[in-house]
Parts: sequence; C-alpha cells; structure tokens
Amino acid sequence: MENVVLAHNADEPLKAVLDGLQAAVYAADAKSGEILFANRAFQALHGFDTVGQVLNEQVVPLPERGDYRADPRGISTADVPCELFDGELLQPRTGRWYHIREQAVLWIDGRVVRLGIATDITDRQETAEIARQQEERIARTARLTTLGEMASMLAHEINQPLSAIANYCNGCVKRMQAGANAAELLPAIRKAAEQAERAGKIIARIRAFVKKSEPRRCAIPVAAILEEALALIEIDVRRRGIRLKIDVANNLPAVFADQIMIEQVLLNLVRNGLDAMKDAVGDERVLTVSAKAGGGRFVEISVMDRGCGISDENREKLFQPFFTTKDEGMGMGLAICRSIIEFHDGRLSVESPPAGGTLFTFTLPIEEAACE
Repeated sequence: MENVVLAHNADEPLKAVLDGLQAAVYAADAKSGEILFANRAFQALHGFDTVGQVLNEQVVPLPERGDYRADPRGISTADVPCELFDGELLQPRTGRWYHIREQAVLWIDGRVVRLGIATDITDRQETAEIARQQEERIARTARLTTLGEMASMLAHEINQPLSAIANYCNGCVKRMQAGANAAELLPAIRKAAEQAERAGKIIARIRAFVKKSEPRRCAIPVAAILEEALALIEIDVRRRGIRLKIDVANNLPAVFADQIMIEQVLLNLVRNGLDAMKDAVGDERVLTVSAKAGGGRFVEISVMDRGCGISDENREKLFQPFFTTKDEGMGMGLAICRSIIEFHDGRLSVESPPAGGTLFTFTLPIEEAACE
C-alpha cells in the first residue's frame, strides 16, 4: 500500500478493479471504526451494505488492540502512511483463515483511516496442515522402525535390571527363611529398588520416544537432549566396541526445540555413524558428538565418524527420499532429519573431514522461552 489519499466515492476504474478482487478490501475510520468503503468481496462476506456500519469481526477477523504496531485511534495525520498489522488470523465463527493487512492512510476529508485487505487462505492452511500431519506420521514411523531395529538390544538392557531384581528378591527370601533380621536385608532391598528404577527409566525413555504427540517446542538444555538420545544408543555403542566421545561447550544456552524430534535426528545420525564404522579398526573406532555455539543465535551440534566416508556422487543424493547406501535401508532417515531441522528453522549439512569419515552438522535456534 502506498501513501495515497482515498476518495469517498472511488473513481469508477479504481472501483471496478477493487470490486474484481477476490480479497476483501475495506477502509474504516481509525477512531470510530465506521466503514467508509468496502469492495464487493467484503460486502459479499457480510451479506449487507457495510458502508456506514462499524467494522467488527462478524466475518473477517480483526487483530486485537495489542497486536497492532500502533493503536489506530492514536495515529495523527503526520504519522501516515504507516503499517498497522500484517499477519494470519482465524475467524472462530466460520473457521476460516485470513491473511489480514492493515495500513493507516488519509481519507479524502483529511482524517486517518484503516485501509485493510483480507485474503482467504483457508485452503492453503488446510494443505499445510495435511502436509504437517503426513510428515509427523512418517517421522513417527521412522522412530518405530529405529526402535524395531534396536529391539533386541533394548530387551537385553531391560532384562539386566529385571534379572538383578529377581536375584536380590530371591536372596532376601532365602535369608529371611534362615532367620535374617531387617537390617541384614535392607542393603539388598535398596539395590533391588535401584534396579527397578533403572528399568523404569529405560521404559519411560522408550515410551517418550515413540509416543504420538504434537510438536512441542520449548527451551531445552542441549546437554539434556544429548543425554536422553545417547542413553538409547549406548547399548549398541558398547556392543560394537566403539568409543563414544562427547564434547559439549560450557555455558551453552538452551535451544528452542521439540526434544523428542531432535533426539530422533541425533539418534539417526549416531546410528548411521556406527554403521559406517563396521569395518574400522583400532583408534579409528571412535564416534564424536559435539555441541558448540554457532554463528548468530544458533547452537551447532555435530556427529563425526571415522568410517568409510561418502562419495561426492552420493553426497548430492544423501537427503533425497528413498536414497540409501545400506543394503536394508529405507532411505528415509536423513530426509526426515533434514525436514525436522528445517521445521526448527535450522540447517542440516554433511561434509567429509580431511582425516576421513563423515561429519554431519545441524543447527538449532537459541530461545529463552518456557514450555507452553
């Protein structure tokens, strides 16, 4: 919108243009809200002659007073033109979404008016929501696939504390039958309780990882993300005889992220690194996970292996859906990872370090925010 003076009775060519628009166009007195002009689309939405009526939210949603960049009622003629609002709003009565843009301009008689354009974007919002839900289903399927591949290791990890609990309990029974007192049994009972807590944490971690939930972004310490994700994979790391090196910079700010989604990314990258090092020997069998402050308001998290590396040809295809270098791979893991990171306004990249192997790096925005 430009710095223009609107006529009360628009010129016929201009009125014809405005009436031909699918978007609803209106002009209302900045102080009283009286509608001074409305094109055909706006009137069709309201179903009556709106000129002379007070602008309200019956059909087209309007911003709250606090959402305006400046209170329209307090704008003087010296302040125009100025933008008042530019955003997307839901009309709760009809359930339709509109992109609303309002600007303060001068009317023909010199007073300040709100010139608004309301564009119905419901179809676009619905398409975006369908795409988001589909992406979430694919991501959850990938999480289930990942845990399916890790099932035997997780079962072994859970079986260890359960076996310990059984042994402690059987020991307590035998000692009680032999006449042991409570003080003698207390250490074994405490150890059984500790093992039960350990098993409970493993199960809770798995349930949190696979559960269906809406993305919930909030301020999360980077160390917490690494701890939870690496706890799920450490069994596999030990089984393969690979040394896990963790390097987290001090005093890193929290990132604004959905913890489960980022754990999924990290878990996928770490498992890829472990697979890449299946033929590595000696000192090369080390996987490094690091986190440091990135450029601007970002934290940078990296996963580096010392495996076989990636060819230039494959690197260009790496994030394409269904492309895989594994014999039994789905080819969706890295595509989902990139989608998740881009959802978080970050970036996922890959490079080949001079010493060999592969380095994956992704960024997450810093945000001082509380969980909603």
